Amino acid sequence: MATDRRTKYTKTVIRQALFDLMVDKPLNKITVTDICKTADINRSTFYSYYEDVYALLTSIQNDLFENVVISLSKEDWYDDLLQLVDSNKDLCGVLLGPHGDSSFIRQLLYLGYENGIKMWKKTYPQASDELLDYAYAYMSAGVIGVLENWVCSNYKLPTEQVGEILMGVTMQGLAYLKTAESK
Repeated sequence: MATDRRTKYTKTVIRQALFDLMVDKPLNKITVTDICKTADINRSTFYSYYEDVYALLTSIQNDLFENVVISLSKEDWYDDLLQLVDSNKDLCGVLLGPHGDSSFIRQLLYLGYENGIKMWKKTYPQASDELLDYAYAYMSAGVIGVLENWVCSNYKLPTEQVGEILMGVTMQGLAYLKTAESK
């Protein structure tokens, strides 16, 4: 039991060290040595958990992806997704920020593809698969753009307001701007 707690603590400080470093440096400029110095651990400790810096980032992303997939499978996915971003501010700030990982964003775009298309086929049965595919690409890029903007503004707007923006623009397009309150 104590070993599990120590392992969890060690992984947490390693991950936090990576987040701290990615605020100022792109991933390809961060070394295992940098992480070990920041986390105050030995290199052998790092290598007992991760092969390299990229394996560390992949592990972090996979944990987040699992939670995102769960969120996107629900009817009220906006709220769940926003709560997930809000509760992982450090991680999302780094991954969606200026030194973030563009492959992460591309993967994030298509995590909800299957569920989104399934729901839209029910709502828009006349739409072709090709049209739904293009619509999903458009909508998902917009959602990611809103999330990036929210993260890069240091979460200036409250979670609920970002959810209203996402839902409004997604369901009404730019016509939402006519009905939205200026805040």
